[in-house]
Amino acid sequence: MNKRKLKGNAKEAFSSLKKRKIVEEIRSGMLTIQQATKQYQVSVSLLQDWNRWYYQTRLLKYYRPKPSFLMKPSQTTVEQLKQELAEAQAQLAQLKLQNTALETMIKVAEQQYKIEIRKKYGSKRSRS
Repeated sequence: MNKRKLKGNAKEAFSSLKKRKIVEEIRSGMLTIQQATKQYQVSVSLLQDWNRWYYQTRLLKYYRPKPSFLMKPSQTTVEQLKQELAEAQAQLAQLKLQNTALETMIKVAEQQYKIEIRKKYGSKRSRS
């Protein structure tokens, strides 16, 4: 084949069936891109365009995952989430109670021993 003839009309020179065959050979590993450019006398960018075309027309409709927010959650998932929420709320209530107990303990210790236990946030560090 004459390179000059194909170079200008490479898009028209190959049918879509031939393009698909070439791209499938590259995708399957039978040919590298460099081997395909030499064998079929087309540029790398044209092969990349064909690969993109093949992906969009052939593969994308089979491999496009459905967005998770569009999928209807199953009943078990809803029940699991409700259970996790209840556990998290119980843990939060326990932590709030623990925090209140610690704050009360610090306040009582400060009153009884007449010392400041809480850190003063505006104070400077002492140099050692």
